[in-house]
Amino acid sequence: MLAPVMLFAQNAALSNKRLNILTLGDSNGTFPHSWPVQLQTALPNATVYNISKSGRTIGFLNLGDSTLNSLMVIDANLKKAAEATGTRPYDYVILELGTNDAKAIFAGRQQEVPANLEKLIIAIKRSNYPAISKAKILVISPPPYGSKAEATEKYKGGGQRVQAMSTAFAKVARQNHCLFVNGYATPGLDVETMTADGLHLDATGSRKLIEPVVAVITK
Repeated sequence: MLAPVMLFAQNAALSNKRLNILTLGDSNGTFPHSWPVQLQTALPNATVYNISKSGRTIGFLNLGDSTLNSLMVIDANLKKAAEATGTRPYDYVILELGTNDAKAIFAGRQQEVPANLEKLIIAIKRSNYPAISKAKILVISPPPYGSKAEATEKYKGGGQRVQAMSTAFAKVARQNHCLFVNGYATPGLDVETMTADGLHLDATGSRKLIEPVVAVITK
């Protein structure tokens, strides 16, 4: 896996700025090759503080665990992030959530998802921590579901739901003056070959996911 990562680092448009970035995601942000790691590789002068967690949703109680509901723990997470950076403010807060909100168990509650995203954005903007409240927020809509995931009862129909999120999240981002990257339509990302289970991106998929993010924050 090292060779593709090194190649990406050499070829990516690198920023000379010492950006300070907070990343908040779900399981796709937790692996050793995850998108926050790829972001750090692409921006070697940046500091990436990652508080992603497997199973995390935007605003649903997943697996009976309240700590996986971003809205319920956002204050605690922002406190942790603020303590980690000290007096140095974050330049960007990057959100990549929604994959778990698209699970079959939440199929009948999809109208709540964009509203929950807006609540999350507002909570970040109104944070009592100056290191966070001034940061630009970038929303990445969730990548597609693959056929292996869709074949399970747990994720059945999720592909259509995350596709709908890409449109809804773009609108929420625009209305709340956030940056937006359409993770569902990531150039070069093939969920069938870049995941083992149709859900969790491998190193190549993770790298593809953040390429447009790097382009946005370094232009």
